[in-house]
Amino acid sequence: MNTLSHHLTDETLQDYSAGVLNAPMETLIACHLTLCPSCRQRSQLADAIGGLSLGDEDAVAMKASASDILSLDKTTAQIDTTPPPIEMQLQGVPKPLARLLPGPMTELPWKSFGPGMKQFNLGSQPRKEGAFKLLSLDPGSRMSKHTHQHRELTFIVSGSYSDELGQFKAGDIADLSADHHHRPHVDSDVPCISLIATDAPVIFDGLFGKMVQPFVGI
Repeated sequence: MNTLSHHLTDETLQDYSAGVLNAPMETLIACHLTLCPSCRQRSQLADAIGGLSLGDEDAVAMKASASDILSLDKTTAQIDTTPPPIEMQLQGVPKPLARLLPGPMTELPWKSFGPGMKQFNLGSQPRKEGAFKLLSLDPGSRMSKHTHQHRELTFIVSGSYSDELGQFKAGDIADLSADHHHRPHVDSDVPCISLIATDAPVIFDGLFGKMVQPFVGI
């Protein structure tokens, strides 16, 4: 896809390459990388730089081999190689997300948290540790203005929204830090479905946002 307008920052790609991000953020980034040749190339460069850095370190003798470690696991791992249902593939859902869903987008058990707004939770962590979920916002919907304690990643699955940073369409990623204040509003004529991952609760500017935050769970 060559029409993407919003990409991952160098810092996030470096953290992704180093393996220091949590699993939800890694999954969300993988969704974007499946569609963005530019970020995919930059991610490969970050991997290469990390490999060169390791090559400069002195070798350390290992006390156990890989086979020794694997032998400690007496169970046989069952890997599910079944491809995602064809319905999800037709909807353009990236595989890193599709494999987490129990069914097509239209059949998910969405939960409403406001007029024209619903969510599907993908994470089980306490809210103080962030969120990992799908949001579906009807055309014209507006989120309360907010910022972030650290990092917030949003991958647009379908539809689009606009905020102070521009318009975000399907495949785009919003890679935001604590320096960003924004108020997304859906500007597409179809619902905007987005995947979000945070590592801490967002900080709402207004009273209304703070009041509904426990119900939204972000």
